[in-house]
Amino acid sequence: MKLLFAKTLKKHREEAGFSTAYQFFHKNGGEGYLKTSYRMYLHIEHGKFLPPFKDLPLYMYALHIMPGTSSGINFLTAWFKAAYGEEAFGTLLAPILIKSPEESVASPLHKAIDKLLMDRTFHISHKQLGAIARNRSNALCWTALCNDEEAWKAKDLAATLGISLTESGNSLRELAKAKLIKRLKTGAYKFPMAGAMIEYPPPHSSTAEISKRLLAIRNEMIASGRLMFRRSGIIRASLLKLVNCFPLLSLNVSTAQTYATFRKEKDSALFGVECKVVKIRDF
Repeated sequence: MKLLFAKTLKKHREEAGFSTAYQFFHKNGGEGYLKTSYRMYLHIEHGKFLPPFKDLPLYMYALHIMPGTSSGINFLTAWFKAAYGEEAFGTLLAPILIKSPEESVASPLHKAIDKLLMDRTFHISHKQLGAIARNRSNALCWTALCNDEEAWKAKDLAATLGISLTESGNSLRELAKAKLIKRLKTGAYKFPMAGAMIEYPPPHSSTAEISKRLLAIRNEMIASGRLMFRRSGIIRASLLKLVNCFPLLSLNVSTAQTYATFRKEKDSALFGVECKVVKIRDF
């Protein structure tokens, strides 16, 4: 029965954009995040062992599976069946578990866009996230280079971003050391995968402060801009049903990537695109 969970794990791993087990393990922080060695992870994916139940939230975050969604419940169901057997699961656990909700509604267009974006994805490790969020200058330089196909020298980047030459030089060297960008023979720096979908690592207690710092920098950048569009509303809904809309909302934000340009145009600019759902109160 462990093969059932192994097949489910591999399926979600590939759907999340990780073509190999090695890529998934190391891009998500390796042993420090998944609480197991790479060798043991391979045993899990090959159906020889199961991860501890307490570590499943880590796997779900890394696989971009939202708790409470159909994918989340099916993932947990596969683990329970593998751990206790299908007969025991059906007799003892299935009757007391919440019925799996309907799949998240997604049009064929959304599914096609999701596949298109995942076909060319740049996964950022926890270590690389630390380099980006180390300071405002690093975050600004990373934002600029990952949105441009050209090579930049420290002097030109400093003038464009409104930071000092020292700041831009230090940031470019740090980002290159973290293997986020490459230094060319000309002395300029370039992000080699311009146009790729950037996937940041899942949240983890060890990187909570880093993620908080990066969010603060991004919020500062967004607050300094001009509002171009807003659509909002307040609804009353079942939480268990509403969570199945989250993957679709997430994909809608990602869809904006299809409009991205990676060269200077007459009216090109950096835009902040976000979507959030806030639970106001029980009602």
